[in-house]
Amino acid sequence: MPKPAAVYPVDTIDANALANFFQTFSKAYSEIEQSLLLLDLSPQSSPLLAELISTTESIHQSIKQLGFNELQDLSQSLINLLKDISKGLVDFDSDISDIILIAVNDIKVVIETIIDNKKPCVLLKRINKICQTIGQISKTPALQLHSVITDALMLLDPQTEIIEPHISAADSLNHLFDDSAPDQEELAAYGVEESDDFIFFKSLSTPLETRAQYWNCRNQRMLRLALKMNDEAGRPVEPNQLAAAIYLHDAGMALMPHDIINSTEPLSEEQVQQVREHPQFGFELLRYMKSWQEAAYIILQHHERVDGKGYPFGLTGEDICDGAKILAIVDAVDARTHERSHATLLKRPLLRAAMEIGKHTDAQFDAYWVDIFRQVFQQMRKNSHQDT
Repeated sequence: MPKPAAVYPVDTIDANALANFFQTFSKAYSEIEQSLLLLDLSPQSSPLLAELISTTESIHQSIKQLGFNELQDLSQSLINLLKDISKGLVDFDSDISDIILIAVNDIKVVIETIIDNKKPCVLLKRINKICQTIGQISKTPALQLHSVITDALMLLDPQTEIIEPHISAADSLNHLFDDSAPDQEELAAYGVEESDDFIFFKSLSTPLETRAQYWNCRNQRMLRLALKMNDEAGRPVEPNQLAAAIYLHDAGMALMPHDIINSTEPLSEEQVQQVREHPQFGFELLRYMKSWQEAAYIILQHHERVDGKGYPFGLTGEDICDGAKILAIVDAVDARTHERSHATLLKRPLLRAAMEIGKHTDAQFDAYWVDIFRQVFQQMRKNSHQDT
């Protein structure tokens, strides 16, 4: 019979041990991200694996000082898996990388959830099963390995904890990446008013999405995340302008030849130049509508980079509007999370997207807005792990 999850009395946790844990975790997590990215390129690198084991062991020791026994079991299962990889018992690949990344992040989420809510995290109820499944990876024959890895990812996926399917402003964190269109009440919660113009822009976005394989419902997902980030920052961007820009940001891209939009081969120099002109097409659609000037410039600048290497004008950080900086991040997140067939494992690609966006801070993306994105993402993860 599986043992029940412990209820940790928060007030008895040693404050110094807690501070040491978060200090150690922050440093270790950055090192784990870097090691996993490098291992994706050199999966048989013994020094990288040794470094990853050592870093994970430092987290394990910090957990031990807190007395979180179930989380110790989880960190130990990761250490065992990494040691089996170093022995050649199982190959390191992106699937293994995702399991490690998610599990390590979950450790922090569980502890934060317990501290914030003073009650157990939902994930604790299945820690034993997660550890058993991770432990089976290096012992499973190749033909069954994919199934075991999928089981591990599904056990770690916070979206399976969402019970209420109803969408409302109150549970916006739970439904942050839904494909369904936000209703008028939800939009109003973010400060968006459904004017005639706005309804027109929204109606245009649906046929535009049909032009590419992975565009279906993406404007709805991007809209929610963009509005949530804007809310988190105190609404520095006018919500109606931001929403309109989301709906029409790739109108110019949708008008590109079909073989460019859906190409699986590297584009020619001429085709690349065509693609780089698409923000200007969207800008032209709105520039003569005086009420939507801010949205027009958000569209025009959403492929600029803070380091000046973007397009169409090579603007640098201070010259790029906040709306465009938000749109650049949510566009990249959606592209990353819906480019693979396993996009239904929502947590898996989202966490990796968060890691990769962080990697490009102060180059492609603005550091302030990357931090806002991470705050929203972590809130979503903690919210989905709360015991209800």
